[in-house]
Amino acid sequence: MVETQSLKDKQKNLEDQLDLKPNHLLQFEIKKYKSKGYGLIVAWILALLYFFAYPKLLIAYWPENVENPGFAYALSVYLIFNGMLIFVNLEYMLIYKLEHPFFERYKTTPDPWPWKVDQEKWNKQIKKALLRVFFNNFILLPLFLIPDLISNKCPLRYDTQSFPSMLEMISQMAICMLVEDFIFYCSHWLLHRKYFYGKIHKIHHEFVESVSISATYSHFLEYIFGNILPSSVAPLILGDKMHMLTYLVYITMVLHESHDGHSGYTFPWSPHRVIPLTFDAEFHIFHHWKYDGNYANYLSIWDRVFGTINKQYKKYYSDKEKFLSEYKSKNNIQDDVKKEN
Repeated sequence: MVETQSLKDKQKNLEDQLDLKPNHLLQFEIKKYKSKGYGLIVAWILALLYFFAYPKLLIAYWPENVENPGFAYALSVYLIFNGMLIFVNLEYMLIYKLEHPFFERYKTTPDPWPWKVDQEKWNKQIKKALLRVFFNNFILLPLFLIPDLISNKCPLRYDTQSFPSMLEMISQMAICMLVEDFIFYCSHWLLHRKYFYGKIHKIHHEFVESVSISATYSHFLEYIFGNILPSSVAPLILGDKMHMLTYLVYITMVLHESHDGHSGYTFPWSPHRVIPLTFDAEFHIFHHWKYDGNYANYLSIWDRVFGTINKQYKKYYSDKEKFLSEYKSKNNIQDDVKKEN
């Protein structure tokens, strides 16, 4: 009896780490970093590459003279968006194909991959997904860049004389993250209201077992207000206070994180999860799995503030092994009943 009570108290303490009290936030961060093991070292190395090596690579190819800033801006954004889309999905496609135990041990949910359950159904789903993702990224996105082409103006600084310092880049990216995550939270919460879910957001949730391609698989209205808008507001407000270099680094990180958060894996070496007050990828993957709550995209702030962390996720967070064991047992019983009938 004492052991049972002690276990309940321990689980309650872990669930409390998902609230807003400073000591609980600190405990949450410590637990998050400890859980990554040696992967944390790799994660920090990759994160530092984002902020040091990647900007230097962009600077090396930065044009000295830009005759048409609007065209340069539009082309840069278009290439980064779709270059990352192709690169990251190929990266995860390789991991999915390998099915190596090294990667599969980091799979978040115990359900089998959808192509393992019904190959024919999966083939239809992936064809449908590719068409919609192609439309959103290769046709719809350019329409939002036409005004920059017509005006021949870049909304951000583009010169070679004022490349941002590391402090400027990190501080502005932090502002962008806070603004984007808040707008995404609000739009995502709204999309889960009955009318908007049935008409719009249900398409995105066709991927119950989330995979990387589902990151931008959505109704075109959701793509506009849930993807493009949140990541655009802060840079537009900052205007020429932000250098185009900072924006390109930022959207690269955002796009990679979005696919990472939909991949179906929670890799301890993910560079996106070492930033304070971020949830691991399983937070959003769990949203696909359970539908309700966990509306934020990246940070853990807004779901804590508004009390929308999924109750089942809290149980999962407090004792993953027990939660998954009970889930598997329940599914096995249901499978046995189906066989008997």
